[in-house]
Amino acid sequence: MNSKQRVQSAVIHQQPDRVPITFDAEAEVYEALYKYLHLETKEQLFDRLHVDTWMLLPKNFIYPDEQLNSRDKTSIWGYQTRFTPYEGGAYDELVYSPLAGKHNLSDIDNHPWPADDLVQFSHYTDQSHAQHNRAIIGVFTWGAYFIATHVRGMEDLMLDFVTRKDYARHLIDTIAEKSYHYLDTMLDQHSDDIDIVYMADDYCSQLGPLFSPAAFEEFVMPYLSRFSDRIHASGKKFLLHVCGSVRALLPMIIEAGVDMLEPIQIRAKGMEPAGLKKDFGDKMCFYGGMDLQRVLNTGTVRQVQDETKRLIDILNQEGGYVFGPGHTYIQIDAPVENILAMYDTAYTHRS
Repeated sequence: MNSKQRVQSAVIHQQPDRVPITFDAEAEVYEALYKYLHLETKEQLFDRLHVDTWMLLPKNFIYPDEQLNSRDKTSIWGYQTRFTPYEGGAYDELVYSPLAGKHNLSDIDNHPWPADDLVQFSHYTDQSHAQHNRAIIGVFTWGAYFIATHVRGMEDLMLDFVTRKDYARHLIDTIAEKSYHYLDTMLDQHSDDIDIVYMADDYCSQLGPLFSPAAFEEFVMPYLSRFSDRIHASGKKFLLHVCGSVRALLPMIIEAGVDMLEPIQIRAKGMEPAGLKKDFGDKMCFYGGMDLQRVLNTGTVRQVQDETKRLIDILNQEGGYVFGPGHTYIQIDAPVENILAMYDTAYTHRS
């Protein structure tokens, strides 16, 4: 099998020749690996780590491209962030939500939403062809709920779900309509370049969902189902990112048509791998799993190897698993030796 075939087999719950492997990390981790391994490019690194996936991001995704290296940035959705250093790295911290404190439906209508042609995918064909043996994951934008938490502010949005339902519905529907346009554009123009469609839409903490299953059904299910239908109509699979304890929402996420779940944060409540595989393994392909909170960052090489084998033995039975970090991005506290042990073990271990 090549990488593309390996991932495609896993997604439809057929046993591949080995577990498929995915990778992503903070920029500082990439740099540490390049230096340690004497490599220069992402492609060289992915070859060394035996990575089977390749993700494509659109132009003007989150921020206008010309702002990517700025300290203060305004996203395409209107919220603002500030480049904030911490020990060893940096991140963009939310500093301004433009609809916070504005409770009229007209405020939503009058907000400067991104133009229909702002998010662009013209580079997808060349990048896909360059990585044609890998499974190509196409991104169009974040999920409508996730964007709403930034544009509206988390506190106001959570109150909207209970006390201002018309506002919450109109806001999420407005964002979802714009997001659907970008999804539709990507699939119309580049369906042949993509195997899997990816969307991040974080609903959960480590202890459980941030809002009730009833609210999920009311505000999220409609657009999640619509996106799934469009993705499947193009013959693609749908990979949804939800950090934390998502177990309580999984029946509805599956009902909506999602095929794959990232990142499988196993220390979150209800996310123990054996239970997930038993209850949902025939309906959902799991993607991720390696614990970044205690194992990859503070464990020994042997502990990392053992945990890698354990995850593969549990989750890779009869396919349905892509191995990788239990958060989209490996963090800077993970030793290089542990990262290499994780990937070398995943490449050689057989269930």
